[in-house]
Amino acid sequence: MTKTMLKFFLIAVFLVTTVHGYSEAGDRARYQKLRTDSASVVESGTFEVDLSYMYINQIGGSSGAFNNKFGTTGQSRGYTRYHQAMLAVTYGLMDKMDITARIGWADIKDKDYPYADNHGNGITDLEVDVKYVFYQDEENGLSLGYVAGLGIPIGRNSRLLHLNVGNNSWSILQKLVLTKDFNTDWTMNADVGYRLPFGRHRDAYSARFGRQVDGTRGTLTSNAGLGFCGIDFMQPVLEANYAHEWLDGAEDSDLLGVTVGAIVPVAQHRLRIGLQRDFWGRNAVRAYTFTAGLTMAF
Repeated sequence: MTKTMLKFFLIAVFLVTTVHGYSEAGDRARYQKLRTDSASVVESGTFEVDLSYMYINQIGGSSGAFNNKFGTTGQSRGYTRYHQAMLAVTYGLMDKMDITARIGWADIKDKDYPYADNHGNGITDLEVDVKYVFYQDEENGLSLGYVAGLGIPIGRNSRLLHLNVGNNSWSILQKLVLTKDFNTDWTMNADVGYRLPFGRHRDAYSARFGRQVDGTRGTLTSNAGLGFCGIDFMQPVLEANYAHEWLDGAEDSDLLGVTVGAIVPVAQHRLRIGLQRDFWGRNAVRAYTFTAGLTMAF
C-alpha cells in the first residue's frame, strides 16, 4: 500500500510542477525539512496552510518490535498500522513570531491487542503552537527559536472495543529550534522538545511507539536535518529522528530512525515527501513511516 501511495504522490508532484513550472526556493522552502522544525516564521500578516498525510507500517512479524533490551522481540507481534491526515494553519503575528493551529483525523489498527480492542478512528486533538525567533546572526547564518504549545484533548478517548485517537489529557509543549545556513548550498536544522501531559487521565495510544500507555509522563523528541539547496527544483533532505516516552508503572520507550526525502518548491508553495525507517529502539514497534504534504502560502 505504501508503494502505491508513493507512486500516486510522485505523479501528482510531476503534474503540478509541469503546469506551474519550477521556482527557486525562498527562505521558508530553503529552511523547511520533513520532520525537523526550522527557526523561521511566516511573514507578518500572512498565512500558510499545510495539508499533510502520514502512514506508519510495521516492519515484518518476528522482527516487528523492539524489546526492553533494545533488540528485536524474536517472536511474532500482531500487525499494526496508522493513518493520519492533518490540517495546519499558521499566521504571522509579527516579524519574528507566528502562531499555528493543527487538527486532523486518524485511523489506528493494532492486532496485538486482544478481542476487538484493536481499532480506532476519529478526530485528533487540537494543538496550538507559538514560535518566536529570539536570536538571528545573519552574517553567520544562525537562527534560534522557541516554541510553546498547548494540546487540547478533543480527540476520541479510549473505551471498550476502541483504541483512542486523542491523548485524553491536556499537554504543554516546549521546544528549542536551531537553523544554520552555511551560505552555500547546504542548510541544517535541529530541534529538541518535550511535551508534558497533565491531569488525572493520561492514557493514550502512542502511534509513534505502537503501544497503549497508561500514566504517560511525557515525551522527548529530538531531530536533526540536513538539506542540499543546490538544485533549483528540489531540496533533498536527510534527517535523524529520536523519541523517548516516560511511563508510570511500565518500562519507557525509545525509537531512533532515519528519514530521507525532498522538498519541492512550486511557485510560492512547497511539496514534500519522505520515508522514515526505525533502526534502533526499546518497547516500540519497528516501522516505516511515509509522509507527504503540501504547504501553501497566501
